[in-house]
Amino acid sequence: MAFVDGQSLQTKILAWIRGADGVFASFGEAALELFRFQFERNPAYRRYAEALGKAPETVMTWQQIPAVPTDAFKLPAHPLRCFPAERVARTFFTSGTTREVRGRHEFESLEFYEAAILSGWRELGLPDIGRACFISQSPADAPDSSLVHMFRTLAGRAGGPWLIRADGEFDLAPLDAAVASGEPVAVFSTALALLRLMDAAPPMLLPTGSWVFETGGYKGLSITLDPENFRGRVGEFFAIDPSRILNEYSMTELSSQFYKWPGEKVHRGPRWTRVRVVDPETGRPAEEGQAGYLEVVDLANVGSVLAIRTQDLAIATGDSEFLLLGRDPGAIPRGCSRSADDLLRNR
Repeated sequence: MAFVDGQSLQTKILAWIRGADGVFASFGEAALELFRFQFERNPAYRRYAEALGKAPETVMTWQQIPAVPTDAFKLPAHPLRCFPAERVARTFFTSGTTREVRGRHEFESLEFYEAAILSGWRELGLPDIGRACFISQSPADAPDSSLVHMFRTLAGRAGGPWLIRADGEFDLAPLDAAVASGEPVAVFSTALALLRLMDAAPPMLLPTGSWVFETGGYKGLSITLDPENFRGRVGEFFAIDPSRILNEYSMTELSSQFYKWPGEKVHRGPRWTRVRVVDPETGRPAEEGQAGYLEVVDLANVGSVLAIRTQDLAIATGDSEFLLLGRDPGAIPRGCSRSADDLLRNR
């Protein structure tokens, strides 16, 4: 078996993410080539795959590529990367308390992550951002947050403003100024930060054409709220129709994102992703329409592992679409909403 030319493969995948056509004959071809590359260059992933009896010679389709559970990213002695430690350019950590072991996703370059953010946004037909405010810590205050870096990437030249200070207090002056301008504004936040804002501040009348981006769950924490009721509260607080609230699904262990508007039943991802659902008891592929653990195959995860098994329950509805049912009730609470919530609760 010939050694994979990693540089050539990465160049092709990056071009595909950025919109080039004809780079690969199919998603399956690209995924199998990336699996072979990661099997060769990622010792921890190779050992995991071999323990499951999986290798490039036996894996014939992208559906057979072994997915690592998210907990595997919590083992610093067995880093899931395809490059040596001295070439780590950035590390993002999962949210958690000081008593928890936090997962880590190491990057040789953020080029793929940023390309996936911007190209996915464009491919899925999401709104022009224009004027935006981020109910978030700044990149300087949270350099190890993948979500904050995503916000920074989407902010582009605007570069903020960031409405949660390092001490956990809100700084709402930029949002007040945006509202006073009368121009449409996009408000980016985690679900929990929005809940804290609604408890701490009076309602705000966003200008016509405004919308809200929210991500991260709140189940298993001190706050539990039905998603429909949550959107109703947010819509009432900002005086916008709940249909103007965009939900994002992703995690630190992934490089790509999935999105859903309230009028849509499923989350949709870009063309360089695929989803699978496996039976929680058997680990085998779920039957059509059957619920199980969600697995995501993400070709933007070039330098780590392309296939990730989550602890979220879902039903696959298309190649890159799924109906999210919620988190496994037995799973430890986690997610990008967590860090903002912990910070704001400890004021």
